Amino acid sequence: MRPQRIPRYENSPVPWGTELKSGLLVLWRSVGVRQSLIMSAAMILAGALDYLVNVLAGRWLQPSEYGVFVSIAAILQVLLYMSIGIRNIVAFYSAELSVQDKSLNRVGVFVQRAWRWAWRWGLVATAVMVAASPALARALQIPSVWPLWAATLGLFLLFLRPITDGALQGMQLFGGLGMVQVTQALFRFLFACGLIWLGLQSTGAIVAFPLGSTVALGLALWLLRPRFRDRGGPDRSISLHYSVHTLLGLATFALLTNLDALFVKRFFSPQVAGNYGAVVTLAKISLFLPIAMGMVLFPKATQRQASGQDARPILLLSLAAAVLPGLVVTVFYFLFPGELVGTLFTNAYANPGVLLGMANLAASLYAGLNIWLNVALSQERPAFIYAVVGVLFWQAIGMFIFGRENLFYMTAVMVSAGVIGNVAGFITTWSPVPKPKREPVLVAQ
Repeated sequence: MRPQRIPRYENSPVPWGTELKSGLLVLWRSVGVRQSLIMSAAMILAGALDYLVNVLAGRWLQPSEYGVFVSIAAILQVLLYMSIGIRNIVAFYSAELSVQDKSLNRVGVFVQRAWRWAWRWGLVATAVMVAASPALARALQIPSVWPLWAATLGLFLLFLRPITDGALQGMQLFGGLGMVQVTQALFRFLFACGLIWLGLQSTGAIVAFPLGSTVALGLALWLLRPRFRDRGGPDRSISLHYSVHTLLGLATFALLTNLDALFVKRFFSPQVAGNYGAVVTLAKISLFLPIAMGMVLFPKATQRQASGQDARPILLLSLAAAVLPGLVVTVFYFLFPGELVGTLFTNAYANPGVLLGMANLAASLYAGLNIWLNVALSQERPAFIYAVVGVLFWQAIGMFIFGRENLFYMTAVMVSAGVIGNVAGFITTWSPVPKPKREPVLVAQ
């Protein structure tokens, strides 16, 4: 006798595991996964080109000069993550408005308002950076202020680019956004090759960033030209509470992931800082893919939050895609550190030994932390932001106490910070879907 199929009613409780498995299968077949692959491919290509710039600089510059490049690149990375905070704010409201207004007219009005704000405060920040550069050069033992002044050219663009990139991200135009990222990386690579070849040393390698970013900004403006023609419609006010948490979270993450390069430049000799620059460059590989995953995850989690859906299936896939590749790379870094550095950066650089594997293990853990951070921001859960601030304080204090004379202890502190950050992410972010703050709306597919 065949068993009868038990009817399932709409209000019947469904085990959470079954619901999660079903959600993962639907997600795997969805447009979102294809968009993630497109964005990830573009970010991997852009990251590879940026990585080639770092390798090229390492091969063509002396280790001491390369140490200058890496330390200033770390400053730019901190500023870049702060600009990502602006981009996430624009993406958050663009994603929300694109759900509420299918015509995208309100998105255009919002983007134009943000663009005017970026021009005004970008000029102010650039002027401050120009004035602060001499003092910063002395603190980091940089012999000339010109490389820092070259970096200030990029600061203004780090206010403008987040507006256009955030609008593309929020409207989920990942093909255009990926094209913009690749364009910047390609032209940065071409400018760096030419300027270093002309003898501009680290200054040339640094100024290639704002030059490439200018070309990419032009492309983004062309893609968004319909939004800059939008007129009328109610404007969208920005929550100061959300904006502060976004900037705080991303600025803290930037310092967390770039503190080692600045720390070594401050407390160790120029030769040691130059040798450690090769470690920093190789470890950044493990952060390329997570950044791409975060750019796709953020607007989708925001829209799921707005419509009361569960974002945890997206979170699980993103964590796996972000952390596992870095752990695989870490194994190779532990096994062949000297061979990798010698092949990519020439024999002028010392064998880093276990430092390379330890630094990359920390970067892999930071990759997971980046995913938790994007979920926390998209769902407006500030508890994790405060937890990341605490993790940064621990890493800074631990590096100062244990790592001023021993780089292994410094990287061990970094690994511990990565572990603590991921545990904090699970505790503060992994919870049932909160009720939507407003009436549910249909998510644009």
